[in-house]
Amino acid sequence: MKNHKYRDYFIIALMVLLVVGLSLLMFFAMFHFSEVRALAKQLMGILMPFIIGFVIAYLLAPLYNLLVRNLEEWFLFHKFSPVRARKHATVVSMLLSIAAVLCLLSGLVALVVPSFINSCMGIVNSMQTYIDQISQWLEDFFADNPAMADMLQGYLDTGSDQLVSWLTDTLLPSLQSVSGTVGSGVGSMFGALFSGLVLIFRVAKNVILGFIVAAYMLVGKSSMIGHCKQFVYGLFPLKTANHIVHQFRYIHQVFGGFIRGKLLDSLVIGIICFIGTSLLSIPYALLISVIIGVTNIIPFFGPFIGAIPCGCLVLLNSPVKCITFVIFILALQQFDGNILGPKILGDTTGLSSFWVLFAILLFGGLFGFVGMIVGVPIFAVICSLADSLRTGQLARRHLSTDEEDYLNLEQVDEGPDGSRVYTKMKDPTKK
Repeated sequence: MKNHKYRDYFIIALMVLLVVGLSLLMFFAMFHFSEVRALAKQLMGILMPFIIGFVIAYLLAPLYNLLVRNLEEWFLFHKFSPVRARKHATVVSMLLSIAAVLCLLSGLVALVVPSFINSCMGIVNSMQTYIDQISQWLEDFFADNPAMADMLQGYLDTGSDQLVSWLTDTLLPSLQSVSGTVGSGVGSMFGALFSGLVLIFRVAKNVILGFIVAAYMLVGKSSMIGHCKQFVYGLFPLKTANHIVHQFRYIHQVFGGFIRGKLLDSLVIGIICFIGTSLLSIPYALLISVIIGVTNIIPFFGPFIGAIPCGCLVLLNSPVKCITFVIFILALQQFDGNILGPKILGDTTGLSSFWVLFAILLFGGLFGFVGMIVGVPIFAVICSLADSLRTGQLARRHLSTDEEDYLNLEQVDEGPDGSRVYTKMKDPTKK
Protein backbone atom coordinates (compact mmCIF):
# COMPACT_ATOMS: atom_id res chain seq x y z
CA MET A 1 0.00 0.00 0.00
CA LYS A 2 2.96 2.28 0.66
CA ASN A 3 4.04 2.17 -3.01
CA HIS A 4 0.41 2.28 -4.16
CA LYS A 5 0.86 -1.17 -5.71
CA TYR A 6 -2.60 -2.38 -4.78
CA ARG A 7 -4.34 0.98 -4.43
CA ASP A 8 -6.40 0.63 -7.63
CA TYR A 9 -7.58 -2.84 -6.64
CA PHE A 10 -8.44 -1.61 -3.16
CA ILE A 11 -10.49 1.31 -4.54
CA ILE A 12 -12.33 -1.01 -6.97
CA ALA A 13 -13.11 -3.51 -4.22
CA LEU A 14 -14.31 -0.72 -1.93
CA MET A 15 -16.58 0.71 -4.64
CA VAL A 16 -18.03 -2.73 -5.40
CA LEU A 17 -18.66 -3.31 -1.69
CA LEU A 18 -20.41 0.07 -1.39
CA VAL A 19 -22.56 -0.55 -4.47
CA VAL A 20 -23.59 -4.03 -3.29
CA GLY A 21 -24.33 -2.73 0.21
CA LEU A 22 -26.42 0.17 -1.05
CA SER A 23 -28.28 -2.13 -3.46
CA LEU A 24 -29.13 -4.57 -0.69
CA LEU A 25 -30.23 -1.69 1.53
CA MET A 26 -32.43 -0.29 -1.24
CA PHE A 27 -34.08 -3.67 -1.91
CA PHE A 28 -34.68 -4.15 1.79
CA ALA A 29 -36.31 -0.71 2.02
CA MET A 30 -38.51 -1.46 -1.01
CA PHE A 31 -39.83 -4.78 0.33
CA HIS A 32 -40.13 -3.60 3.95
CA PHE A 33 -41.35 -0.06 3.32
CA SER A 34 -43.80 0.04 6.23
CA GLU A 35 -41.14 -1.10 8.72
CA VAL A 36 -38.61 1.37 7.33
CA ARG A 37 -41.17 4.17 7.47
CA ALA A 38 -42.06 3.32 11.07
CA LEU A 39 -38.37 3.21 12.00
CA ALA A 40 -37.74 6.55 10.27
CA LYS A 41 -40.71 8.10 12.09
CA GLN A 42 -39.43 6.79 15.42
CA LEU A 43 -35.94 8.06 14.67
CA MET A 44 -37.32 11.48 13.70
CA GLY A 45 -39.19 11.63 17.01
CA ILE A 46 -36.01 10.84 18.94
CA LEU A 47 -33.92 13.33 16.99
CA MET A 48 -36.59 16.07 16.93
CA PRO A 49 -34.79 18.23 19.57
CA PHE A 50 -31.64 18.13 17.42
CA ILE A 51 -33.62 18.98 14.29
CA ILE A 52 -35.31 21.92 16.04
CA GLY A 53 -31.96 23.01 17.48
CA PHE A 54 -30.26 22.86 14.09
CA VAL A 55 -33.03 24.94 12.49
CA ILE A 56 -32.86 27.55 15.27
CA ALA A 57 -29.07 27.72 15.13
CA TYR A 58 -29.06 27.93 11.34
CA LEU A 59 -31.56 30.79 11.31
CA LEU A 60 -29.73 32.62 14.11
CA ALA A 61 -26.27 32.19 12.56
CA PRO A 62 -26.19 35.62 10.78
CA LEU A 63 -27.16 37.47 13.97
CA TYR A 64 -24.70 35.38 16.00
CA ASN A 65 -21.84 36.03 13.57
CA LEU A 66 -22.53 39.77 13.59
CA LEU A 67 -22.53 39.87 17.39
CA VAL A 68 -19.34 37.80 17.61
CA ARG A 69 -17.43 40.16 15.29
CA ASN A 70 -18.47 43.30 17.15
CA LEU A 71 -18.14 41.89 20.66
CA GLU A 72 -14.73 40.40 19.93
CA GLU A 73 -13.48 43.81 18.85
CA TRP A 74 -15.00 45.32 22.00
CA PHE A 75 -13.26 42.80 24.27
CA LEU A 76 -9.95 43.28 22.46
CA PHE A 77 -10.31 47.04 22.85
CA HIS A 78 -10.70 46.51 26.61
CA LYS A 79 -7.35 44.66 26.84
CA PHE A 80 -8.65 41.09 26.78
CA SER A 81 -6.31 38.51 25.29
CA PRO A 82 -7.34 37.21 21.83
CA VAL A 83 -8.29 33.79 23.26
CA ARG A 84 -10.37 35.25 26.10
CA ALA A 85 -11.92 37.84 23.79
CA ARG A 86 -13.03 35.12 21.39
CA LYS A 87 -14.38 32.91 24.15
CA HIS A 88 -16.31 35.70 25.86
CA ALA A 89 -17.65 36.98 22.53
CA THR A 90 -19.02 33.57 21.50
CA VAL A 91 -20.75 32.96 24.84
CA VAL A 92 -22.28 36.44 25.09
CA SER A 93 -23.34 36.37 21.41
CA MET A 94 -25.03 33.01 21.93
CA LEU A 95 -26.93 34.28 24.97
CA LEU A 96 -28.01 37.47 23.19
CA SER A 97 -29.11 35.55 20.06
CA ILE A 98 -31.19 33.06 22.05
CA ALA A 99 -32.65 35.88 24.15
CA ALA A 100 -33.58 37.82 21.02
CA VAL A 101 -35.50 34.91 19.45
CA LEU A 102 -37.22 34.11 22.76
CA CYS A 103 -38.34 37.72 23.15
CA LEU A 104 -39.58 37.77 19.55
CA LEU A 105 -41.52 34.52 19.95
CA SER A 106 -42.98 35.61 23.29
CA GLY A 107 -44.14 38.90 21.82
CA LEU A 108 -45.71 37.19 18.80
CA VAL A 109 -47.50 34.65 21.00
CA ALA A 110 -48.77 37.35 23.36
CA LEU A 111 -50.00 39.56 20.53
CA VAL A 112 -51.18 37.11 17.89
CA VAL A 113 -52.38 33.89 19.56
CA PRO A 114 -55.29 35.31 21.65
CA SER A 115 -56.70 37.31 18.75
CA PHE A 116 -56.10 34.40 16.39
CA ILE A 117 -58.04 32.01 18.64
CA ASN A 118 -60.87 34.52 19.06
CA SER A 119 -61.13 34.90 15.29
CA CYS A 120 -61.26 31.12 14.81
CA MET A 121 -63.92 30.77 17.50
CA GLY A 122 -65.92 33.59 15.94
CA ILE A 123 -65.86 31.80 12.59
CA VAL A 124 -66.98 28.55 14.21
CA ASN A 125 -69.83 30.25 16.04
CA SER A 126 -70.96 32.06 12.87
CA MET A 127 -70.64 29.07 10.55
CA GLN A 128 -74.34 28.16 10.62
CA THR A 129 -75.24 31.76 9.72
CA TYR A 130 -72.85 31.63 6.74
CA ILE A 131 -74.36 28.32 5.60
CA ASP A 132 -77.88 29.77 5.80
CA GLN A 133 -76.75 32.75 3.69
CA ILE A 134 -75.31 30.46 1.01
CA SER A 135 -78.47 28.36 1.02
CA GLN A 136 -80.63 31.44 0.54
CA TRP A 137 -78.37 32.68 -2.25
CA LEU A 138 -78.64 29.32 -4.06
CA GLU A 139 -82.41 29.34 -3.70
CA ASP A 140 -82.69 32.86 -5.17
CA PHE A 141 -80.18 32.23 -7.97
CA PHE A 142 -81.78 28.99 -9.14
CA ALA A 143 -85.37 30.10 -8.63
CA ASP A 144 -86.17 29.10 -12.24
CA ASN A 145 -84.49 25.70 -11.90
CA PRO A 146 -85.77 23.96 -8.75
CA ALA A 147 -84.10 20.63 -9.66
CA MET A 148 -80.65 22.22 -9.80
CA ALA A 149 -81.35 24.13 -6.60
CA ASP A 150 -82.39 20.95 -4.79
CA MET A 151 -79.30 19.07 -5.98
CA LEU A 152 -76.92 21.84 -4.91
CA GLN A 153 -78.79 22.21 -1.63
CA GLY A 154 -78.23 18.52 -0.94
CA TYR A 155 -74.50 18.87 -1.56
CA LEU A 156 -74.43 21.96 0.64
CA ASP A 157 -76.25 20.21 3.48
CA THR A 158 -73.88 17.22 3.35
CA GLY A 159 -70.75 19.36 3.18
CA SER A 160 -71.95 21.77 5.85
CA ASP A 161 -72.79 18.92 8.23
CA GLN A 162 -69.31 17.50 7.83
CA LEU A 163 -67.72 20.92 8.21
CA VAL A 164 -69.70 21.85 11.30
CA SER A 165 -68.96 18.43 12.77
CA TRP A 166 -65.21 18.92 12.22
CA LEU A 167 -65.26 22.45 13.58
CA THR A 168 -67.25 21.61 16.68
CA ASP A 169 -65.69 18.21 17.40
CA THR A 170 -62.06 18.87 16.45
CA LEU A 171 -61.14 22.53 16.06
CA LEU A 172 -63.22 24.13 18.78
CA PRO A 173 -62.17 21.66 21.50
CA SER A 174 -58.53 22.30 20.69
CA LEU A 175 -59.10 26.02 21.08
CA GLN A 176 -61.21 25.76 24.17
CA SER A 177 -59.23 22.92 25.76
CA VAL A 178 -61.89 20.53 27.00
CA SER A 179 -65.05 22.57 26.70
CA GLY A 180 -66.25 20.47 23.76
CA THR A 181 -65.83 17.20 25.68
CA VAL A 182 -67.91 18.03 28.73
CA GLY A 183 -71.05 16.50 27.27
CA SER A 184 -69.29 13.22 26.43
CA GLY A 185 -68.68 12.16 30.04
CA VAL A 186 -66.11 12.75 32.73
CA GLY A 187 -63.88 9.89 31.54
CA SER A 188 -63.48 11.17 28.00
CA MET A 189 -63.03 14.71 29.28
CA PHE A 190 -60.10 13.70 31.46
CA GLY A 191 -58.79 11.48 28.66
CA ALA A 192 -58.77 14.41 26.22
CA LEU A 193 -57.24 16.64 28.87
CA PHE A 194 -54.52 14.08 29.58
CA SER A 195 -53.78 13.58 25.88
CA GLY A 196 -53.56 17.32 25.38
CA LEU A 197 -51.25 17.72 28.35
CA VAL A 198 -49.02 14.90 27.06
CA LEU A 199 -48.85 16.53 23.62
CA ILE A 200 -48.09 19.94 25.11
CA PHE A 201 -45.41 18.44 27.36
CA ARG A 202 -43.81 16.62 24.41
CA VAL A 203 -43.76 19.72 22.23
CA ALA A 204 -42.47 21.89 25.11
CA LYS A 205 -39.74 19.34 25.88
CA ASN A 206 -38.60 19.23 22.25
CA VAL A 207 -38.58 23.03 21.97
CA ILE A 208 -36.66 23.51 25.24
CA LEU A 209 -34.12 20.85 24.31
CA GLY A 210 -33.98 22.39 20.83
CA PHE A 211 -32.91 25.75 22.26
CA ILE A 212 -30.27 24.01 24.39
CA VAL A 213 -28.96 22.17 21.33
CA ALA A 214 -29.00 25.43 19.36
CA ALA A 215 -26.92 27.11 22.08
CA TYR A 216 -24.28 24.36 21.89
CA MET A 217 -24.30 24.47 18.09
CA LEU A 218 -23.81 28.22 17.99
CA VAL A 219 -20.91 28.15 20.44
CA GLY A 220 -19.27 25.14 18.79
CA LYS A 221 -20.09 26.13 15.20
CA SER A 222 -16.54 27.01 14.20
CA SER A 223 -15.13 23.86 15.80
CA MET A 224 -17.74 21.62 14.12
CA ILE A 225 -17.07 23.14 10.70
CA GLY A 226 -13.32 22.77 11.24
CA HIS A 227 -13.69 19.09 12.16
CA CYS A 228 -15.86 18.46 9.08
CA LYS A 229 -13.23 20.06 6.84
CA GLN A 230 -10.52 17.96 8.50
CA PHE A 231 -12.55 14.85 7.74
CA VAL A 232 -13.07 15.84 4.08
CA TYR A 233 -9.42 16.76 3.44
CA GLY A 234 -8.23 13.66 5.27
CA LEU A 235 -10.49 11.28 3.33
CA PHE A 236 -10.43 12.68 -0.23
CA PRO A 237 -7.73 13.88 -2.63
CA LEU A 238 -6.99 17.59 -2.48
CA LYS A 239 -8.82 18.51 -5.69
CA THR A 240 -11.89 16.49 -4.73
CA ALA A 241 -11.87 17.89 -1.19
CA ASN A 242 -11.71 21.47 -2.48
CA HIS A 243 -14.64 20.71 -4.78
CA ILE A 244 -16.70 19.24 -1.91
CA VAL A 245 -16.01 22.24 0.36
CA HIS A 246 -16.90 24.61 -2.48
CA GLN A 247 -20.18 22.78 -3.15
CA PHE A 248 -21.18 22.84 0.52
CA ARG A 249 -20.41 26.55 0.65
CA TYR A 250 -22.66 27.03 -2.37
CA ILE A 251 -25.41 24.92 -0.74
CA HIS A 252 -25.22 27.09 2.36
CA GLN A 253 -25.38 30.25 0.27
CA VAL A 254 -28.40 29.15 -1.76
CA PHE A 255 -30.34 27.37 0.96
CA GLY A 256 -29.65 29.84 3.76
CA GLY A 257 -30.19 32.90 1.58
CA PHE A 258 -33.50 31.60 0.25
CA ILE A 259 -34.97 30.41 3.57
CA ARG A 260 -33.96 33.48 5.58
CA GLY A 261 -34.96 35.83 2.80
CA LYS A 262 -38.32 34.14 2.33
CA LEU A 263 -39.05 34.25 6.06
CA LEU A 264 -38.24 37.97 6.19
CA ASP A 265 -40.27 38.62 3.04
CA SER A 266 -43.29 36.75 4.44
CA LEU A 267 -43.05 38.57 7.78
CA VAL A 268 -43.08 41.95 6.03
CA ILE A 269 -45.99 40.88 3.79
CA GLY A 270 -47.96 39.67 6.83
CA ILE A 271 -47.43 42.99 8.63
CA ILE A 272 -48.41 45.02 5.56
CA CYS A 273 -51.47 42.80 5.08
CA PHE A 274 -52.58 43.37 8.68
CA ILE A 275 -52.17 47.14 8.38
CA GLY A 276 -54.03 47.22 5.06
CA THR A 277 -56.90 44.97 6.09
CA SER A 278 -57.32 46.89 9.36
CA LEU A 279 -57.48 50.23 7.52
CA LEU A 280 -59.99 48.80 5.04
CA SER A 281 -62.13 47.39 7.91
CA ILE A 282 -61.94 43.86 6.50
CA PRO A 283 -63.17 41.28 9.05
CA TYR A 284 -60.77 38.83 10.70
CA ALA A 285 -57.79 41.05 9.80
CA LEU A 286 -55.31 39.28 12.06
CA LEU A 287 -56.38 35.77 11.05
CA ILE A 288 -56.19 36.67 7.36
CA SER A 289 -52.78 38.32 7.79
CA VAL A 290 -51.38 35.26 9.55
CA ILE A 291 -52.65 32.99 6.75
CA ILE A 292 -51.30 35.28 4.03
CA GLY A 293 -47.92 35.59 5.76
CA VAL A 294 -47.49 31.86 6.38
CA THR A 295 -48.58 30.74 2.92
CA ASN A 296 -46.42 33.42 1.30
CA ILE A 297 -43.39 31.32 2.34
CA ILE A 298 -44.38 28.88 -0.42
CA PRO A 299 -43.07 30.15 -3.77
CA PHE A 300 -45.42 30.56 -6.73
CA PHE A 301 -48.49 28.88 -5.20
CA GLY A 302 -48.33 30.60 -1.80
CA PRO A 303 -50.31 33.75 -2.71
CA PHE A 304 -53.14 31.66 -4.19
CA ILE A 305 -53.20 29.12 -1.35
CA GLY A 306 -53.59 31.91 1.19
CA ALA A 307 -55.78 34.34 -0.74
CA ILE A 308 -58.51 31.95 -1.94
CA PRO A 309 -59.78 30.72 1.48
CA CYS A 310 -59.38 34.20 2.96
CA GLY A 311 -61.38 35.66 0.08
CA CYS A 312 -64.15 33.10 0.63
CA LEU A 313 -64.16 33.96 4.33
CA VAL A 314 -64.57 37.67 3.62
CA LEU A 315 -67.21 36.90 0.97
CA LEU A 316 -69.39 35.21 3.56
CA ASN A 317 -69.28 38.38 5.63
CA SER A 318 -69.61 40.98 2.89
CA PRO A 319 -69.38 40.65 -0.93
CA VAL A 320 -68.35 44.31 -1.27
CA LYS A 321 -65.48 43.90 1.21
CA CYS A 322 -64.47 40.71 -0.61
CA ILE A 323 -63.96 42.70 -3.82
CA THR A 324 -61.92 45.26 -1.86
CA PHE A 325 -59.89 42.45 -0.30
CA VAL A 326 -59.16 40.80 -3.67
CA ILE A 327 -57.97 44.10 -5.15
CA PHE A 328 -55.80 44.74 -2.09
CA ILE A 329 -54.26 41.23 -2.22
CA LEU A 330 -53.55 41.55 -5.95
CA ALA A 331 -51.77 44.87 -5.34
CA LEU A 332 -49.89 43.39 -2.36
CA GLN A 333 -48.72 40.35 -4.36
CA GLN A 334 -47.61 42.56 -7.24
CA PHE A 335 -45.61 44.64 -4.77
CA ASP A 336 -44.09 41.48 -3.29
CA GLY A 337 -43.34 39.79 -6.63
CA ASN A 338 -41.86 42.81 -8.40
CA ILE A 339 -40.34 44.96 -5.66
CA LEU A 340 -40.02 43.46 -2.18
CA GLY A 341 -39.26 39.83 -3.10
CA PRO A 342 -36.47 40.57 -5.63
CA LYS A 343 -35.03 43.19 -3.25
CA ILE A 344 -34.76 40.70 -0.37
CA LEU A 345 -34.12 37.44 -2.22
CA GLY A 346 -32.38 38.56 -5.39
CA ASP A 347 -31.57 35.61 -7.67
CA THR A 348 -30.53 33.20 -4.92
CA THR A 349 -31.67 30.05 -6.75
CA GLY A 350 -31.00 30.78 -10.41
CA LEU A 351 -33.95 28.57 -11.43
CA SER A 352 -36.36 29.40 -14.21
CA SER A 353 -40.09 29.62 -13.52
CA PHE A 354 -40.61 26.17 -15.05
CA TRP A 355 -38.14 24.48 -12.68
CA VAL A 356 -39.51 26.41 -9.69
CA LEU A 357 -42.97 25.04 -10.50
CA PHE A 358 -41.53 21.54 -11.00
CA ALA A 359 -39.66 21.64 -7.67
CA ILE A 360 -42.72 22.81 -5.73
CA LEU A 361 -44.97 20.11 -7.20
CA LEU A 362 -42.38 17.35 -6.76
CA PHE A 363 -41.25 18.09 -3.21
CA GLY A 364 -44.72 19.20 -2.14
CA GLY A 365 -46.11 15.85 -3.27
CA LEU A 366 -43.35 13.98 -1.42
CA PHE A 367 -43.08 15.97 1.81
CA GLY A 368 -46.18 18.16 1.99
CA PHE A 369 -46.07 21.76 3.21
CA VAL A 370 -42.41 21.59 4.30
CA GLY A 371 -41.46 20.17 0.91
CA MET A 372 -43.11 23.09 -0.87
CA ILE A 373 -40.98 25.49 1.19
CA VAL A 374 -37.57 23.80 0.93
CA GLY A 375 -38.13 22.21 -2.51
CA VAL A 376 -36.91 25.21 -4.51
CA PRO A 377 -33.50 25.66 -2.79
CA ILE A 378 -32.94 21.88 -2.67
CA PHE A 379 -33.68 21.55 -6.38
CA ALA A 380 -31.44 24.55 -7.10
CA VAL A 381 -28.57 22.74 -5.36
CA ILE A 382 -29.32 19.54 -7.31
CA CYS A 383 -29.29 21.50 -10.58
CA SER A 384 -26.00 23.14 -9.59
CA LEU A 385 -24.40 19.75 -8.88
CA ALA A 386 -25.74 18.38 -12.17
CA ASP A 387 -24.43 21.44 -14.02
CA SER A 388 -21.01 21.01 -12.39
CA LEU A 389 -20.98 17.35 -13.43
CA ARG A 390 -22.03 18.26 -16.96
CA THR A 391 -19.36 20.91 -17.46
CA GLY A 392 -16.72 18.66 -15.90
CA GLN A 393 -17.51 15.78 -18.25
CA LEU A 394 -17.52 18.10 -21.27
CA ALA A 395 -14.15 19.56 -20.24
CA ARG A 396 -12.65 16.06 -19.88
CA ARG A 397 -13.72 15.28 -23.46
CA HIS A 398 -12.34 18.65 -24.65
CA LEU A 399 -15.80 19.80 -25.66
CA SER A 400 -17.19 23.31 -25.35
CA THR A 401 -19.12 24.21 -22.22
CA ASP A 402 -20.80 27.18 -23.93
CA GLU A 403 -24.51 26.55 -24.42
CA GLU A 404 -24.54 28.65 -27.60
CA ASP A 405 -22.35 26.07 -29.38
CA TYR A 406 -25.07 23.44 -28.95
CA LEU A 407 -28.01 25.48 -30.20
CA ASN A 408 -29.17 24.13 -33.59
CA LEU A 409 -26.28 21.63 -33.46
CA GLU A 410 -26.13 18.97 -36.18
CA GLN A 411 -23.05 17.07 -34.97
CA VAL A 412 -19.59 17.44 -33.49
CA ASP A 413 -16.54 16.30 -35.46
CA GLU A 414 -12.87 16.07 -34.65
CA GLY A 415 -10.63 18.34 -36.66
CA PRO A 416 -7.22 17.42 -38.11
CA ASP A 417 -5.43 19.00 -35.15
CA GLY A 418 -7.67 17.29 -32.58
CA SER A 419 -9.96 20.28 -32.08
CA ARG A 420 -13.73 20.03 -32.07
CA VAL A 421 -15.76 21.25 -35.04
CA TYR A 422 -19.42 22.12 -34.33
CA THR A 423 -21.66 21.80 -37.37
CA LYS A 424 -24.93 23.69 -37.29
CA MET A 425 -28.18 22.40 -38.77
CA LYS A 426 -29.07 23.81 -42.16
CA ASP A 427 -32.76 23.89 -41.19
CA PRO A 428 -33.05 24.77 -37.46
CA THR A 429 -36.79 23.97 -37.50
CA LYS A 430 -35.99 20.23 -37.86
CA LYS A 431 -34.50 19.76 -34.40
